Amino acid sequence: MRITTQMLNEKARQTGLPINSGSLLSHLNNTASDDSLLKALNKGRDSAATGTRQKSNYDKLEKSADQLRKRADNLAAKGEDSVYEKARESKSTEELCKEAQALVQEYNNALKILQATPGALNDYYCQMLQEAAGGNSEALASIGINLSKDGKLTVDSEKLKAADVDTLEKVLGSSGDFTSKVSFLAGRVADNAKAGAESLTSQYGANGNLLAATGGKYSFWG
Repeated sequence: MRITTQMLNEKARQTGLPINSGSLLSHLNNTASDDSLLKALNKGRDSAATGTRQKSNYDKLEKSADQLRKRADNLAAKGEDSVYEKARESKSTEELCKEAQALVQEYNNALKILQATPGALNDYYCQMLQEAAGGNSEALASIGINLSKDGKLTVDSEKLKAADVDTLEKVLGSSGDFTSKVSFLAGRVADNAKAGAESLTSQYGANGNLLAATGGKYSFWG
């Protein structure tokens, strides 16, 4: 049934409700315009949700990459304050093994977030991290750190604990290139993630609320 101006005015008179009959009539009868509004609002909402998810991923990636870089730098450090010299002094590799396991954990976490965050640079850094591990897979395996088919690293705790300080330093220290490559790449990943998050913040606003900007163009009250 088509709604007429007379019908609206009569209903308004009965209820005492002040209605801009022309605007409401146009809204109710013009379904094409209503569909356009709904589509515009849905598009804005979906874009805002996507932007919010992407920013969240970038924030997580920046933090993870920073932690990975710190772990790698700690294992690559040399000198009397290094984890290797401390292990020699204490005659125990327990803390050193914990650092190695922490490195693996941060490596896997960064890789996981990279794979979940679209972007050519993220794909590139993901590949380069896997190549850094792949190029050192034999050395890493000698101390119980193994490369899986999905690119992640796993730890054979018993084999890692059985490795002596010199072997651990040869594989994870400054004399090898695994931790130095990981540190370099992690720094680039963190910088790129920070730039990505800042770009999305600028685009969507502090709360990622593109929908509010879109909805603000429309008024339901005529």
